[in-house]
Amino acid sequence: MTVLAYTAAGRWGGRLTSRPLPLEDAGLTELSAEERAVLSRIWLHRAAMERRVADSFEVIRGALERRRAPDELVALAVRAVDDEHRHTELSRLVASRFAGRELPLPERLVLEVPKHASASPELRDSLFVVGQCVFNETTASAFLETCVGTARGALARAALRELLSDEIDHGRIGWAYLASLDAGTRAEVSRWLLPMAYLNLRLWKQESPADPAYREVYAEHGSPSQATIHEALVEALRALIVPGLRELGLRTRPIEAWLDAGAFTDRAPTEFA
Repeated sequence: MTVLAYTAAGRWGGRLTSRPLPLEDAGLTELSAEERAVLSRIWLHRAAMERRVADSFEVIRGALERRRAPDELVALAVRAVDDEHRHTELSRLVASRFAGRELPLPERLVLEVPKHASASPELRDSLFVVGQCVFNETTASAFLETCVGTARGALARAALRELLSDEIDHGRIGWAYLASLDAGTRAEVSRWLLPMAYLNLRLWKQESPADPAYREVYAEHGSPSQATIHEALVEALRALIVPGLRELGLRTRPIEAWLDAGAFTDRAPTEFA
């Protein structure tokens, strides 16, 4: 079995977590074999997504270096790669506990870096940092907070709290970078905010497809329903991301109009541009 390495320079000095995961979770014994198999698949898929995010932060590190971002932001991006490798292993470990056996790492998901073909190379770097950290990582924090809020199982709650403690810092990379940009670059970024908001929500919806056989017990072990997740993510966009962007002087009215129309991921928001 291949296990991803996390380094002594990382957040927890080469350890997987700040505190060991609980050895026992009485709630697991109350699950049926089918329920344990479903939860194992969910957590193993999360492991695959976390590994893809590690690849994404490698791209972010390069973008920050090319844009001569503050050294502390580059250092945070380097540490974020390590964090995401730990997230991968942590999620694999939880999946294995539900499965009742050690599971190998899932197949590696391909990272598709947005092309932003009409943007300059310099602007593309900034757009990727904003898209990944301001939008995706802030959204990830809202997702994990929702999962923690519904989780009752000791194993899931402990793992989710570890994941959440990192994601908050990952989002800060994007917000701090955005604040460091000059007014002209922020104005350029503003034109891309609506499509980035749309694509971010659409990707999250694709990654948490509706399950006609969904059971509420899954929420108790870290997997709320798609409807609960989607509601939380839309609210994060409305109440966290949009106000933050507005505070930094970016043009958010197109996103607000799109949200007010309730279009969300149902159709591309070109009419609100």
